[in-house]
Amino acid sequence: MSVTDIFASEIFESEDELDQFLGNVESLMRQGQPDVAATLILAQLMELNDGRHDIGKLAQATPVGSVRLIGWETLDQTFKKIDRPDQLVTAMSIDISAPMVLPAPNEETGNFREPDLETLYFTDSAFAFNRAGREEINHGYGRKAGVWRSAFEEAGAEVQVRGLGGIYGEVLAYERRREDGLLTDPADCDALVLGHAFVAVRLHQAIRAVIEGRGLPRAITVLVGSNESYPFFDAPAYTRDEYYDLIEDGEDGEVEESKFASLSLAPRPADYDPGSIFQDDSQVSGTSLRRRIRDAAPVEEPANDTAPAGGNSIVTSLFGRLRRRPA
Repeated sequence: MSVTDIFASEIFESEDELDQFLGNVESLMRQGQPDVAATLILAQLMELNDGRHDIGKLAQATPVGSVRLIGWETLDQTFKKIDRPDQLVTAMSIDISAPMVLPAPNEETGNFREPDLETLYFTDSAFAFNRAGREEINHGYGRKAGVWRSAFEEAGAEVQVRGLGGIYGEVLAYERRREDGLLTDPADCDALVLGHAFVAVRLHQAIRAVIEGRGLPRAITVLVGSNESYPFFDAPAYTRDEYYDLIEDGEDGEVEESKFASLSLAPRPADYDPGSIFQDDSQVSGTSLRRRIRDAAPVEEPANDTAPAGGNSIVTSLFGRLRRRPA
């Protein structure tokens, strides 16, 4: 998708202002603040049609707790399959993969469509993920893409998402209208751009939540990116050091290696419905869930938990830079 051929907006004065806004959103994600980024996008969506735009309403109806990742339990075996004695998997990137052809509505499901995800697995052959913190990884992205982008060891589709199909399918429907030259209303053009950004940020939040709720087979860097999917966001969800901080045990900061296995093998909840568009937001908080994991191995764990709400200071600062187009 590109906005260079058709630009109309109620929010942004120019394409440069739109690009600056999207750059601010990606920057927040790279700083480890996707919750603030999501709040910023939602605030903009609620400017459209006085909060009554279809995509804005779908965004509001898609909390982090309604987004589930499936296939997480296969990561341990996938790592073992790819690992070599001198080159272990040290990072993976879970990317939204744009459809080759925009789908037409289905008679039974309408515009509903879950995003396709592609997972790339990396070793330290092109970039030292094992020693890199968030700042070094962000620097490694450069101006276009990570220096490691084409150096993956293997690509797979083991991890997929459920719970974004309502808003993502609607966004693709608007994109199809744009391709047909039928998307001319400025509010609809804004909704298309912001809807794509919302889906990308919500996926990022959900991946952070599932890492906190179900853990990883071992401490690696987890990136969330894009395979030709607008707006092409790329940012670390968790670095290796951040994951170690997450599972620190005791006052001395020691980590119990045995906890990796118990976390990675957490079963999927019995009431999990991968066909459900929206689920309630009554997920366990990340803090309380981690406390339960440390105190005793739970019988069942949710697929992910609700990410905490972001602060308002950065939102206010960034939102104040955006000017509404005069009526």
